[in-house]
Amino acid sequence: MLLENIKDFNWYNDPQNVRFVEEGMLIEAKAHTDFWQNSDCNFAKDDGHLFAKSIEGDFILTVVCSFPGIKANAQCGLMARSDKQNWIKAGLYSPQADIPQLGVVSANQGSSDWSIVDLPPECKQIWLRLRRRGKDFIIWYSLDGENFRQVRMLHLPKIDNIISAGAFTCSPGNENFEFILQNIDIQT
Repeated sequence: MLLENIKDFNWYNDPQNVRFVEEGMLIEAKAHTDFWQNSDCNFAKDDGHLFAKSIEGDFILTVVCSFPGIKANAQCGLMARSDKQNWIKAGLYSPQADIPQLGVVSANQGSSDWSIVDLPPECKQIWLRLRRRGKDFIIWYSLDGENFRQVRMLHLPKIDNIISAGAFTCSPGNENFEFILQNIDIQT
């Protein structure tokens, strides 16, 4: 199913390594990579890895990620991006090794915000869904692929009509990070 859905996708910032395994596409993020804009930490990073395609108008994006080993600061999930100052990402965030959390970050006109939801320690897989209607976005997550919980609603006033949307990963810490993109689906 994954191969059928990725024919129009391209990389923004090539990752360390990509290969196909039985479960999907194994993606290795380079160390010291991130998507972040200025807030609190007073730095901007735009060197994370995004596997995406251009989409015009409204859509629903669903991504399934598995992560057998979690590294400190590791991230993987979904992203919708207009440019380096206007985007949203949601997915695994691990402040310490083996402590999974769901992080949702938006960059709005060059300033990032951040919200976190604790995930069960045994969590090794997550389903993420993003709906776009105009400049409004809603994000849900699920641990079983059936029961989705809304975690965020936001408005991005400077988002373009045509944006890139897909799966992202980054590893702000000192180690590379691997995860498996099991599925990606976009409904327009």
